[in-house]
Amino acid sequence: MKFSTYTLFTILTFVMSFTTLTAEDYAVAGYVKGKVSILSADDSAKLWKAFKVNDVIKPGDTLKTGNGSKVDLIFKESEFRIQPNTTFTLKEWDTKKQISSAYVENGAAWFKAKDFKKGKFEVSLPTSTAGVRGTAFGVYYIPKEQVGYTCVCEGKVDVNGTVFTQGNGASVKLGSNEVSKNEYKTLITKEGALPEIKDKMKDSPMLSNCLSCHKPKGWDAKDRIPDEKYGK
Repeated sequence: MKFSTYTLFTILTFVMSFTTLTAEDYAVAGYVKGKVSILSADDSAKLWKAFKVNDVIKPGDTLKTGNGSKVDLIFKESEFRIQPNTTFTLKEWDTKKQISSAYVENGAAWFKAKDFKKGKFEVSLPTSTAGVRGTAFGVYYIPKEQVGYTCVCEGKVDVNGTVFTQGNGASVKLGSNEVSKNEYKTLITKEGALPEIKDKMKDSPMLSNCLSCHKPKGWDAKDRIPDEKYGK
């Protein structure tokens, strides 16, 4: 089959435009550590494939991180940091309408949402849904405990209809409508994670995830693995 010069130019322009749209309109893997796999919604064979730096995630795609593995997804000023042993699915993604929704089936993830102030930014767990506007927060779900946690690092987060502010968090048991409040503002400050957090971690083990970024101050955390970008 022969193509005219004009046709070839048109095809090339289309491909270049599509590539530009992909880079600008989707979250891109800015950092990958260890084994991270993706199940693409477009893959009819349903095969898990390696997810690498500069790969994009689209609506319907699911990411899985292995033990000691993680991936940072970047979109303009927004960031999704998917922690080890986590299953993360991007449900909705529309940058023009500023809509994003995701589902964390298990594990932990941290979000900085700066580009969805006029739309919707939600992250769901098996127990709860966190809706935000221009903020930073973390979510955790531990299947063994059947409890979902949300902690607010900046701004405000609505968890199942209850608003939580910076330094506070929510916990919800699977099958329950009760939203419990937890306070962390005296445990984690600009200086780091203070010794008082050790006792709190006995009741809320998920707080150990905070230590990757918030360096212990005045005490040592056994088995702490610092975040390469934030927690050295």
